[in-house]
Amino acid sequence: MSLINPFTVVIAFAIILASLAYFRPKIGRKVVGIFFLIMALGVNVPILLTDPALFAATGAKAFLPIYRWFFTKILGSIPVPFVIALILFEASVGLMILSKGRAVKLGLIAASLFCLFLTPVGMEEITAPLLIVSFVILMRHEFPEPAFRLRRPIRAATITQS
Repeated sequence: MSLINPFTVVIAFAIILASLAYFRPKIGRKVVGIFFLIMALGVNVPILLTDPALFAATGAKAFLPIYRWFFTKILGSIPVPFVIALILFEASVGLMILSKGRAVKLGLIAASLFCLFLTPVGMEEITAPLLIVSFVILMRHEFPEPAFRLRRPIRAATITQS
């Protein structure tokens, strides 16, 4: 096994993400939110368009029998709706994390549960819980403002009477 493999990449990403979450939480939140958007739109949309049955094949090698059953029998029979739901879920999580207030915490909780439930799918996902460390660190912070502002608010023009 080479030094650069899925495990070391995820472990390095988790360490960088945890460091950002701890020392620079605003940046860490942006990275996490964008990560979920990239996974939804940059990874899963192309999978939807090219090979939506990929997830069923991946889940066929899952650690837990119930996961193998679900991925082969249930997901295998409806791969396109599943991938669409996955895209919508990941995009929603990313947008919630990038929003403000309570939605950020809900997005981080959803991201944590997603990583937790993803773990038994296979060896590639075994390191997913490491990402939860970053989400928990970020949950300790309040984010009263959205991560990005599209533009400055328009101020109402004041009309003065002469």
